[in-house]
Amino acid sequence: MKNTAKKVLICLLCLLISASVFSCAKKEAAMTLDNASVPGSIYAYYLACYKQYWLTALGQGDDPAFWAAETDGVKNADRLTQISEDAIKKRLASNYLFDAFHLKLTDEEYKSIDYMITGIKVSVNGDIEDDEVFKTLGLTEDDLKTILIMDAKVGALQDHLYGEDGERKISDETKEAYYQENYYRFRLVYLMDGDFVRDEAGNIVYNENGNAEVTEISDERYEEKLGIAMDILSKVRAGDDINKYVEEYSEQLEKDDYKNGHYLCSVNEYGSLISAAVMKLKTGEAGMLDTKYGIYVIQRIELDPYAWKNEENKAGGDFYNFETLVLEKEFDGYIKPYCDKIETDRAVTDKYKMEELPYTFSWQYIF
Repeated sequence: MKNTAKKVLICLLCLLISASVFSCAKKEAAMTLDNASVPGSIYAYYLACYKQYWLTALGQGDDPAFWAAETDGVKNADRLTQISEDAIKKRLASNYLFDAFHLKLTDEEYKSIDYMITGIKVSVNGDIEDDEVFKTLGLTEDDLKTILIMDAKVGALQDHLYGEDGERKISDETKEAYYQENYYRFRLVYLMDGDFVRDEAGNIVYNENGNAEVTEISDERYEEKLGIAMDILSKVRAGDDINKYVEEYSEQLEKDDYKNGHYLCSVNEYGSLISAAVMKLKTGEAGMLDTKYGIYVIQRIELDPYAWKNEENKAGGDFYNFETLVLEKEFDGYIKPYCDKIETDRAVTDKYKMEELPYTFSWQYIF
């Protein structure tokens, strides 16, 4: 759970990171950095957002048993709250730096925020303050606008630092180093737990929704596929090129999108069986998985330099958030000294428990 939660968080930080900084004059501060702070109600709002995110990402319901369950002696509620608090600190530090650099939002950015609020009001029949979380925490439409403004400021800060003309523009060398440190490459032969429906010419039949039609198979047929997979595994381990078996046997419809193999990033993975198996293999080693979805013969292969730049690899989507991940790592390193200076008032934060906050799929959870 601990590693999974951290990986999920890092993968989505570019979507989730935003800043909410307020004066302490009217609202008690949960976190403070010099003259900038996050009030308790906004701290709680973000915990509610993360509650929604964690339960969805981890495939869990809002069950007291889940929150009380422990990993390495730490309750899930405490572990996920701590990870979420780290992200809230990044919000505060980001906004603090935006102001320190004397950056300004454009008129277009302010208009975009107004349009967003208008759209949200339509989605909730006009009254944002009737939303369950807002009502519970005493938040107003003005609070929402402040949050959205701070969101925009974080994007502007990152662009100031790492954009096309940014002061700290990320080099290809830095990107390649991230790729080499965090990515795995593998080949895959997939034999599904069914058979494609084919026409008289042997072509796969697709339904009106564009999905390939599949028919159930007998136990004997599945055993036949299992035997094929075991034979492939034996031959690959003996030195055969797995590519010829991918071409001849693999039932992965999108296999042509992976001409150079599959790539996975350890930061992106949520504990899937395939990713876990690949990461356990040494380069050149092969293994097999027999799952409820079918049989997988996998071989980890050596990373090819600058694969993230190769146009052939775009079709498979394995590098869909590569630039975001690199930026987040660089950005996290840059703002860490400021996060370390943030003071957390436990007398305020302890009033709010993630497991006790409202749980809903409302608009406010879309970052």
